[in-house]
Amino acid sequence: MSWFPPLASTCQEMARLLSDAMDHRLPWHVRIRMHVHLRMCQVCKSYQRQLVLLRHLLRRTPHSEAEPTVQPQLSAEAKERIRRALDSSHS
Repeated sequence: MSWFPPLASTCQEMARLLSDAMDHRLPWHVRIRMHVHLRMCQVCKSYQRQLVLLRHLLRRTPHSEAEPTVQPQLSAEAKERIRRALDSSHS
């Protein structure tokens, strides 16, 4: 048995590794496996490009735009129905 992990990776494993690689540096043998897989698999290569684009777009979005400006509120009628339902469930 070799101490090297297999060079081939599954696409499911690649999805996890691509995400992990965006947050921290992976060990060299994992990076080699990723490189080999990405050279052979256009689906995972496309997924990698999408992750990079998404990260770029999210970093460009100002924080204030990401938060809703209007807080949703229940109408007075809805609040009363909930209060009545709660009261009747306790009796």
